Amino acid sequence: MTVKSPPHRAVSINQPANELLLALGLADRMAGTASWSDDVRPDLAADNAKVPVLSRNFPSFERVLTEKPDFVYATFDYSFTDQGVAPRERFERLGVPTYQSSSECGGQDAAQRRALTLDDMYAEIGDIATIFDVRDRGEKLVSSLRARMAGATSGLEADDVSMMWWYAGTRTPYIAGCCGAPGIITTAVGARNAFADNRQLWPEISWEAILQRDPDVLILADLTRGNDGDSVAAKIKFLETDPAASKLRAVRERRWIVLPGSAMDPSLRNVDAVETVASGLRSFGLGGKS
Repeated sequence: MTVKSPPHRAVSINQPANELLLALGLADRMAGTASWSDDVRPDLAADNAKVPVLSRNFPSFERVLTEKPDFVYATFDYSFTDQGVAPRERFERLGVPTYQSSSECGGQDAAQRRALTLDDMYAEIGDIATIFDVRDRGEKLVSSLRARMAGATSGLEADDVSMMWWYAGTRTPYIAGCCGAPGIITTAVGARNAFADNRQLWPEISWEAILQRDPDVLILADLTRGNDGDSVAAKIKFLETDPAASKLRAVRERRWIVLPGSAMDPSLRNVDAVETVASGLRSFGLGGKS
């Protein structure tokens, strides 16, 4: 991609992209945001209030063009499709450069060739900071995230702990495979992903297979969409009443940790998630001293 000059009317799509621009102090150079899955981080709320929300979901291609963007930034592959907003080529034919996070170039269903790492997130911060000519802000943000990571995981001993990441669905739930954001967080706390042998980002896994592996801890996404098994309340109700799921050791001992759905996407929130998961493991007596 080529950006001839730092953008001044950027449109960001998907919560991770929206929050990264805000975290870099770029609200005054954002023409709009779209595709929010959760409320904005509290520390970014004041700046976010200055930026128009084009749509809580996907805006139309025409709606984005109404803002006369000079840069369009999205996290997920699906956003740059006809079913999302529009393919990148449609923007670029009009002279609007686009950037899509390298974390999901192949889409949700593709087998991942390698596991994501925190360095991938730090590299994306560097890319965006370079594009907007605020490299010093990018370096400061990365340093802050590194320090928080080190503090959260200091002294943590969880190498014998297996974790299962449940995103959505009840009949055949979507469970994290090896290589997305849950893998980053699992590796950071030194634990094991119970389904690390699956190379899809979010494969559908049967409860029989889950019961066979019987993970020590469940990480539950609290989603706001309202679909089957999205909310944490729906997940917990299912766990406690389903004949198979209720047999899990983690359910019997109520060893689950709740995260907003956006924390399970590659984003700044992965560091929040590491802090929450590390704290949860310690509270269960599974990660060393509390």
